[in-house]
Amino acid sequence: MYLFSILTVAVFLMGCPYETEVPIDQPGVKYPTSLLGKWEPKSSSDDIYNIQKKDDYIITITKTKKEPKADDVPTVYEAFLSEVDTVKFLNLSEKKEEENGTVKFYLYKIEISPSGARMTLSAITENIDEKFQTSAELKNFIQQNMNHSFFYDKEEEVYIKAE
Repeated sequence: MYLFSILTVAVFLMGCPYETEVPIDQPGVKYPTSLLGKWEPKSSSDDIYNIQKKDDYIITITKTKKEPKADDVPTVYEAFLSEVDTVKFLNLSEKKEEENGTVKFYLYKIEISPSGARMTLSAITENIDEKFQTSAELKNFIQQNMNHSFFYDKEEEVYIKAE
């Protein structure tokens, strides 16, 4: 299974993942092109996520309703991949927060099926109390704990390609 987290988009759908002011590292891991396109949660949902290329390392995720009402406003995220050992993680931030001058990253382990039709996001649990000043400190912490089951939320978020 091709590991890598994106549907980060998923973040917007499930519980609250760990929130940090620093990303795991700077954008430098190219995302698979199979990540681009429309995705929907496998569990019943009225939401759809459209993932588009911003550049070779950053994607834009737009969350909308399948059947939007006039007053529905899309939620827009930016995301990029980081690699810790051979495991891919998604660094997700909401564009609205960036525009307000505050950036918070939500972190997910991401796996994409070999066919590119299914994405699984495992949120790093919000139960982590540690705060990090640098990306290097955060990445080291993840490396030390990423193989423990308690490091992730119990429920994985599964997305299916909608195209």
